[in-house]
Amino acid sequence: MPSSYSYISRSLAKAFVLGAIREEDMIAHAAGLFFRDSDTPAWLPPLARHVEAAFADCAVRPMWAEVCDEIVECEVFNEAWDKGKASLGSTRVPVAAKMVPGRGAPSRWQVPDATDSAELARVLELHLDDLGWLSSQSGMTRHYHLRWHRKKGNPNARLIEIPKPMLKDTQRIILNKILDSIPVHESACGFQKGRSIMDFVAPHTNQEMVLKMDLKDFFPSISSSRVFRLFMTAGYPESVAGKLADLCTNRIDEELTDDSNLDPSTRRILQQKHLPQGAPTSPALANLIAFGLDCRLAGLARSAGINYTRYADDLLFSGGNGFRRQCQRFHLKVLTIVIEEGFRVNTRKTRFMPGSQRQTAVGLVLNEKPNLRRSDFDELKAILTNCVRQGWRSQNRKNHDAFRSHLQGRVGWAHQANPEKAEKLWRLFEQIDWS
Repeated sequence: MPSSYSYISRSLAKAFVLGAIREEDMIAHAAGLFFRDSDTPAWLPPLARHVEAAFADCAVRPMWAEVCDEIVECEVFNEAWDKGKASLGSTRVPVAAKMVPGRGAPSRWQVPDATDSAELARVLELHLDDLGWLSSQSGMTRHYHLRWHRKKGNPNARLIEIPKPMLKDTQRIILNKILDSIPVHESACGFQKGRSIMDFVAPHTNQEMVLKMDLKDFFPSISSSRVFRLFMTAGYPESVAGKLADLCTNRIDEELTDDSNLDPSTRRILQQKHLPQGAPTSPALANLIAFGLDCRLAGLARSAGINYTRYADDLLFSGGNGFRRQCQRFHLKVLTIVIEEGFRVNTRKTRFMPGSQRQTAVGLVLNEKPNLRRSDFDELKAILTNCVRQGWRSQNRKNHDAFRSHLQGRVGWAHQANPEKAEKLWRLFEQIDWS
């Protein structure tokens, strides 16, 4: 392909994408770039109609490389090129990008406009150089502190990726200004203002059958490309969406994962750009990207007459005797949907729980009403009692940096499940000497 042909087709594709793949907008964005005369060349409107029709079914604006491929396959453009009419104009006019939400992004997504790096820097309250530094160096672990977390009885380690102060502040702005403006599915109960674990488990109490499933590597399994597409759906141009995705994802250098106790699939995921567990933006992004999964699982549950909710990577389904009889077949359908939506199920954590046995989820017993497990209540009560009698340092066996907040969180969680029993725990907590 001649270099001038390639340059013109790529430039035209970028102008068309910035015009959001509507004929009149594409022609307007091409004005001044490819015209030698003041009149619109005869080949441009048919080309614009061809491109508009080619991407009519796209939920979001396509990437410019995809449009470029469509242009070079278009007979109208090639005929104009052969006749010397598809030449570059002598005067180049700057092409301004525009916000173009996808079909899944209604106008109520009140995200701030940012059509280039300068506008994005203003939205994120960053100097343009700092934006370039954070986005260009992202995914190289230099902006994150890493901590391996191992649960008792689980041989696999979980990597916590904590962003350093400048990146964390930027991610919080992305969360508050952009992500909080985008609604999640009603079945998603985790990380939502005004919703709690009780909203997650309440529909599944006093049921004949409860099915519990777990999504494997929920955060890191979400790739940078999926985050990029979400920002494109919100209306951001390709360059801006790419920078936002870079700011919200990370990858781990190979040498940092080889010595870890990780299964091969998790290791591969961490070495690619992914949602870091520990970033302020990751919970919201995970919920938004799982919107298609929630839609399909909620529809499947509705067709079977059962209940469905999700709390982060935990999925719960429940119903009566009819569900108990078809639970195995239903489980296979859920597996299929999860895989098709780009997630994986941790089959070791799948539980079929009939009403005749103890039904549990997120540490709560569900059989009659959401309640604490007796063993959990007794353990927390013993820790608090020993804190009062022997001092809090004697109970901080895992060396929590903020042990007071850790205990306060556990008591608060117990209060959600059973306010009456938790009153005893609060009284003990208030007696602890934290000096």
